[in-house]
Amino acid sequence: HELRSSPHPAIVQRLETMQTTLFVMLLGASGAAAFQAPSAVLPSARRAATCSVAGTVMQEQTIDAMSLSRRGFFKSSGVAAITIGTLGFEVPQSYAAGLPPVNSPAPEFMLPSNRGKEIGLKDLKGKWSVLYFYPGDFTSGCTIEAQNFEKNAASIRKLGAEIYGVSVDSVEKHLDFEKSYGLSFPLLSDKGGAVSGTYGTALKIPFVGTFSNRQTYLIDPEGNLRWVFTDVQSRINTHAEEVITKLKELTKA
Repeated sequence: HELRSSPHPAIVQRLETMQTTLFVMLLGASGAAAFQAPSAVLPSARRAATCSVAGTVMQEQTIDAMSLSRRGFFKSSGVAAITIGTLGFEVPQSYAAGLPPVNSPAPEFMLPSNRGKEIGLKDLKGKWSVLYFYPGDFTSGCTIEAQNFEKNAASIRKLGAEIYGVSVDSVEKHLDFEKSYGLSFPLLSDKGGAVSGTYGTALKIPFVGTFSNRQTYLIDPEGNLRWVFTDVQSRINTHAEEVITKLKELTKA
């Protein structure tokens, strides 16, 4: 809405407050208690929240500048939190639950991949598999994780294992992610998050969608789930090395 007269400071402040409140309500309704999102989030909503005063567009402040500290909020409240990589905000860890039991057959799945074919549990049999779920391509944490897996891919393969990444991103986005960072392992597209749900890694956020929590599963050559890494987010820089250590333990057993 345009105000043709000179804007009064109180009006400008009120508009900014209304805009901030809108985003707080949207993210608060979805369980994101920190109300923080990057500038790329919900561009249409952000454009709608942009106000034009006296013919000059008054761009909104970034949500980062107006928000609570995500990590500080959850630390002070004592609630474990997970970053939704695609959207850049956090939700309580309790949103992800229902892990499948270890030392039992891993849940069946069949998903399209960046290899131009569907890949399922049956294709993993015959060697160890590192099946890692992550929130979204091209986000900072997921990029670090993928690059670390790639850096350690040779060591993982020497142990008779292959790496498979899974997120709710499309095959097309996986192809871009693979090419951008020279990834040598398959990326599976779990659009809708059904497989993430069967593996207990789905984060179902009301009004936003379903994402994959950052968790890694080690599956043996017979297709049995042998180990689950649930605290990957806080150890992301050393996770690939920890996977190698655990694979060495399991393959010796």
